[in-house]
Amino acid sequence: MAGWTKAQYDAAYSFRVERYMPTRAPAGNVPGIHRPEVRINYHEYSMRDIMVSRWTGVLPLLTPSIGPSDRVIVIGAGFGWGVRGLRQQIGCDAIGTDVSPYIQVIKDTDDTAEIRDKIAFVGLDPTSGYGLDILNFARTPGNRAKELVLDEDLSTVQSRQNVATALGGNPTFICWEDLVDDSMTDQDVLDLVALVAASAARKFFIYTPTVSRSAQDLATLSGHRVITTDFQSVAP
Repeated sequence: MAGWTKAQYDAAYSFRVERYMPTRAPAGNVPGIHRPEVRINYHEYSMRDIMVSRWTGVLPLLTPSIGPSDRVIVIGAGFGWGVRGLRQQIGCDAIGTDVSPYIQVIKDTDDTAEIRDKIAFVGLDPTSGYGLDILNFARTPGNRAKELVLDEDLSTVQSRQNVATALGGNPTFICWEDLVDDSMTDQDVLDLVALVAASAARKFFIYTPTVSRSAQDLATLSGHRVITTDFQSVAP
């Protein structure tokens, strides 16, 4: 699988920043009236709480559930904020994999420049005043990926060994996180599942159902449990 492009991430994630700020926009600069709102896409500020909440909803639907002694691979992990959410909830060993060039090229950079561009796009100065307030509110210091996200597709023995070595042993759970979308054919999904078919790990999808493929469709096709992002569990 080629992995998502930046355009796909941007299409999937868009968040209005200013409505969550403790300070309001100055008079004559009201977002949505005098200018567009500042929006950010796949950034830690907008995703971190979502990922913690996600695992809070997912874990009770797993039987047995993930525990502190488990080793978990999250496939399609992006910058690994879901991995961190899981580790915060459980304290288990967990790493991510993601073969998207977009993720791998910039995972060790911070997001300041990109958010600065979003602020400038709506006509604000990101270096002073309210524009700088937005930047300081939304940016996250440090590398975007604060958990280990390997560029491994699991298609070879060596790739699977690399993941197991980084994880500290063979996985006990494998999760496909937000990886399946309408761009994937049924054969793409079957190929994805086949990559880890020999693993004894328990496997499940976290999935946002689409018009063309319901959660039950994915469960039936893949042969694995599907947990939707509104926390419904669907068996094969």
